[in-house]
Amino acid sequence: MISRSDSEKPRTTLQTATRALAFLEYVAQSPEPPQLKEVAAALEINITTCYHLFNTLHQAGYLVRVSDGSLRIGGRAAVLYNGLVRNFALGRDLHPVVEELSAETNETAYVTSLSGDGVVIQAVVEGKQAVRVTGLYVGFSGSEHMRASGKAVLAHLPDAARNEILDNALRALNAKERKEILANLHGELAEVRSRGWAFDDRYFADTVCCVSAPFFSSAGDVAGSLAVSMPAERFATGKAGVIDAVCRAAAQASQALGHHGLGAVASA
Repeated sequence: MISRSDSEKPRTTLQTATRALAFLEYVAQSPEPPQLKEVAAALEINITTCYHLFNTLHQAGYLVRVSDGSLRIGGRAAVLYNGLVRNFALGRDLHPVVEELSAETNETAYVTSLSGDGVVIQAVVEGKQAVRVTGLYVGFSGSEHMRASGKAVLAHLPDAARNEILDNALRALNAKERKEILANLHGELAEVRSRGWAFDDRYFADTVCCVSAPFFSSAGDVAGSLAVSMPAERFATGKAGVIDAVCRAAAQASQALGHHGLGAVASA
């Protein structure tokens, strides 16, 4: 079982700040602009507290409320987005590779990077098929043990770095669940290293398959992954071509970063 040192134990947090961030994320991710009462119910907070949170975020410019009472993200949020994009140089540098991968497969493609204690999506290019995978967004991280793009990176990390990411990803699970996942994952990551690519068969999202391959820095360290997601029925008929395209894109990304090794090699 993974343990944490005293210095790594969770630090004290502010509940009000946590709720405010959850409020913003709920509004941002809602399919339709929500009403304030809907937010209160979803976050399980009383309506008075919800009003206080809204008033604070509204005054700061992060939320607006239109005439029908629905809530929308305010213009001030662009400051945060611009700061995110400005620091994602890897996403910008490798965006042409992602675009080419999406164009070749006609599916949703994305690039991730190893950042801190997670594998973070840096750029996404949606596929051109009538039915395509959506929902992935720049800045998403977590569930690395489930995502093909996460497993592609985990397979090539030193034990300490891998354990740190998994500790964070599995934090909400009990000891038994963690033990079972880690036992199965150990063998799966060995297969990923051997064949050069990782696979998610409807594990992270229902009806969706994903293939991912790692890319490496000039020093030979894993830096991130290239991935393609698609409906499971399409993957069944185009498996070999998608795997080959993803591995070639990952090798191209490695070369762009100055790595001249063999890179990812497709091996079914």
